[in-house]
Amino acid sequence: MKTAIEQLRRGAFLDLKVQKQPVALLVLVIFILYLISILTGDQGRPRTVYYYSEMGMYPIVIMLTMLLFQREIGGGSMEMIATYPVSLRLIAVRKWILGLIYASVLNIGWMVVYLIKFGGISTVMYPWSGAEGVKRSTGILPLLLQTMPAFMLLASVTLLGMVLFRKTYGGLALGFSLWVLDTVSGGKWLSGWTLYASLLPDGASFPINRIVLLAAAAAMLGCSIWLIGLRERWIMEEEE
Repeated sequence: MKTAIEQLRRGAFLDLKVQKQPVALLVLVIFILYLISILTGDQGRPRTVYYYSEMGMYPIVIMLTMLLFQREIGGGSMEMIATYPVSLRLIAVRKWILGLIYASVLNIGWMVVYLIKFGGISTVMYPWSGAEGVKRSTGILPLLLQTMPAFMLLASVTLLGMVLFRKTYGGLALGFSLWVLDTVSGGKWLSGWTLYASLLPDGASFPINRIVLLAAAAAMLGCSIWLIGLRERWIMEEEE
């Protein structure tokens, strides 16, 4: 137990140094552009919230997940790490959780700037009781909780793609494919299972939608954890 905790501590410390990865600069630039678009908005006509809370944050979640695995999978270090007496599955869980934490911090960041600029956040909010969505003023935590299931699904899809194909671009391909198809179709492709709470069709249940997203995220995360723990998949690549 003590060894596992020490490995977790050291690994988490290294994961915090994501600024050294090239993709980190891209994520930062995109996020800064989001903030600039908020600050330059018309005070009398607040920017549409879902462009930031959902459409804008989803690609950032995908990139953050990929970013945290860039050193191991993108850098080709997994062949060597797989020979070490460390838990590959624990590494995957740690990075998945940290990616969501980073995404949550950035999500809260734009909301704080939005509140300062416009004095409030107003968007369509869906009660967890199953009632219809109503456009109203909301706070940071309720909006964060409304979008978190979609964040978790996109992080899991991206992780599964990277582990399945043993390449970071595999995760980007799966993650962005899901995001693009759902976005371009306006939520019609996934219909009641759309990532976008704001695009739920009439009659669809918001709680069921979020529960299905959470279940899918858990299933894909579980599959990824199992796959990444098969050391021979990574060691065999070195031999190839």
